[in-house]
Amino acid sequence: MSLSAADGSTNVTVVVGNVLTGLYAADGSLNVIASPGGSYVGLYHPCGALYVSPVGGTTFRSLLAPDGSLYVTNTGMPGKDQGQPVTVVSGSLTFV
Repeated sequence: MSLSAADGSTNVTVVVGNVLTGLYAADGSLNVIASPGGSYVGLYHPCGALYVSPVGGTTFRSLLAPDGSLYVTNTGMPGKDQGQPVTVVSGSLTFV
């Protein structure tokens, strides 16, 4: 597996964050953790994974959420900026 999925989105592995994981998973995907929201957390979790804010729909989004995390979407490659398109290869993210 590689960082990019067949449709051009980014492959991600959802991790818990209770152990040091680093940015990349063993299969080449990015390690991510859903942002808790509510307060500023920045882009990186202390374990090395990226904080992400899963979003759905076609609403325009900037790249970063107000809490510093990366907006991600599972709606495929967007026609306009709606968050970074991702394919979850392991774990689960809830897209709202």
